[in-house]
Amino acid sequence: MPPPPAAPPPSTSSSYPRTPSSSSRIPPRLEAYVASGPLARDEGSLTVVTAVQGASANWLLLRYLYALLAGGVGGGGGGGSRGVEERGVIGVVLGMDLNALCKNGRFAFVDGLTGLCAPVVPGSSNGIIVGGGATTTTTASTTDSDNVVKACVDTAAARLTAGSRTVLLVDGLDAYVATGSGSGAAGAASLIMSLRENVHSTLVTLAADEPLVHMQAAAQTTKLEREQAALVLGQAHAADQVVSLRRLDTGAAADVSGVLRVVVGPAATAANYGDGDEGEELLYHVAGDGSVRVFERGA
Repeated sequence: MPPPPAAPPPSTSSSYPRTPSSSSRIPPRLEAYVASGPLARDEGSLTVVTAVQGASANWLLLRYLYALLAGGVGGGGGGGSRGVEERGVIGVVLGMDLNALCKNGRFAFVDGLTGLCAPVVPGSSNGIIVGGGATTTTTASTTDSDNVVKACVDTAAARLTAGSRTVLLVDGLDAYVATGSGSGAAGAASLIMSLRENVHSTLVTLAADEPLVHMQAAAQTTKLEREQAALVLGQAHAADQVVSLRRLDTGAAADVSGVLRVVVGPAATAANYGDGDEGEELLYHVAGDGSVRVFERGA
């Protein structure tokens, strides 16, 4: 008998996300919030994702990014607390080649952590990284960091495909404030507002650990605590949708990583409500292979 025909070679094109695997698939219970929520749907909307120690927002941010790139929307990522390493994580977990997406004008990345905080090495391009392999070297001081970040984000956005809807993801804005790189919570809020003027929609991730957000008497708080509380509460009040992650109130569980709560933000209006925008509280489990299961209590 003749040998069976050889299987066709795999496609070498990595410009678009490959067929979702179990590790990259968006859980069905999150489709309404991640793939069809205000971030992808409503122009000018702000989505705020809060997390606490032990309940990271990394897995959720990656799925927002996957949903946007799979849907043909240009994404501009502003890296904060996770930095450039996140590019490798995305490539492995979601099966996307971000370098190819950069070259095709689908994705741009600004590494604010390294560009603003790492010391400048003579003879190197140690600066803020922009999409497509280019870099913009910066020597920002505290007083001009906000302007430098805005300029670099604008440069990154200009590299995206003309005419596409641009969505801005700002990861770890509170880390930018905590390092003293900018002009505090008020300056960060002003920076976000100015960046939102030139994009379709915006997502911001923030740490919302109780010691940082729930301020005690003024005499017992540090400047960092006051700035963090002002930043988180201010962005939450300006949001169209707030997604919060926290640990289980009853302690750790083998099959539950934490609690995900979605609520309509104060900035949302009844005219902009969509299916699922009313919000709910769910449990989630992040497995060792990167797959995520989201389910109701008791399921």
